[in-house]
Amino acid sequence: MDSTIDQAERQEISLLESLNGVWIKLPTEIMRDVGPAVQTLGGLLKMTNKETFSAVADIATKAQLPVGTVRKHLQWLDAGGWIGNRGRERTRRGRPRRTATLVITKQTRDKIKPYGILPWWACCTIKKVGKLPWSAKAVLAVIMARLAALKAAAQRENCYDEVDVIDAIENMGGEDRFRFSLDYLEQQTGLTRESIVSAKRRLHKVGIVQWITGGREDGGDGTDLLVPNWGFRVIITSASKGHCYIGFDRGSESE
Repeated sequence: MDSTIDQAERQEISLLESLNGVWIKLPTEIMRDVGPAVQTLGGLLKMTNKETFSAVADIATKAQLPVGTVRKHLQWLDAGGWIGNRGRERTRRGRPRRTATLVITKQTRDKIKPYGILPWWACCTIKKVGKLPWSAKAVLAVIMARLAALKAAAQRENCYDEVDVIDAIENMGGEDRFRFSLDYLEQQTGLTRESIVSAKRRLHKVGIVQWITGGREDGGDGTDLLVPNWGFRVIITSASKGHCYIGFDRGSESE
């Protein structure tokens, strides 16, 4: 990150604020079936709930994945019946389109809920962190969905300021509302138990959550707390040509 960049070009986003911005919908039942390919489906769902003949590069942009990865994911999704590939259909003038028509199937439309919420920044390369592995993104999406539900409940009580929302969540049970068993996370994500424990460790290490184990230090039994770190901030700093640097600030985990 260039230390000479003006502070006016620096933006900070909290976990609660991340729910107001761009995020990718990860339907949990589909995630269990296709794993990381659900991120490509999430990108596709940002474009249509019916059908599209958009270029793969455009889908990749929405999914925040490389084009080559998206091509593979689309094949998996098609094989599983989650999308349909009708090939290069013809235009009204009878000419074949340059891209294939992709259809969101009824099977997918019936399984969109419940879903995890994956913030856009979790898909980026993070300064001094690198890219989060799929397991960490999947578990984070489950935690963020729980946070979104609690935020919605707080707003129904006319709590809109972030501090008020956090206070409302505390009144609704606080840390206990972020208690997740291995069985539950396995059911939601389709990950192995070893991958889930690795994801917990990763999310805790980078400061996104506070991980309080229910037993062994490796988190391998019972139910753990994965509590959002209210002091955590995503730091976005402007760079040249419309790009930006992304960093994490753990803040004060007791906030």
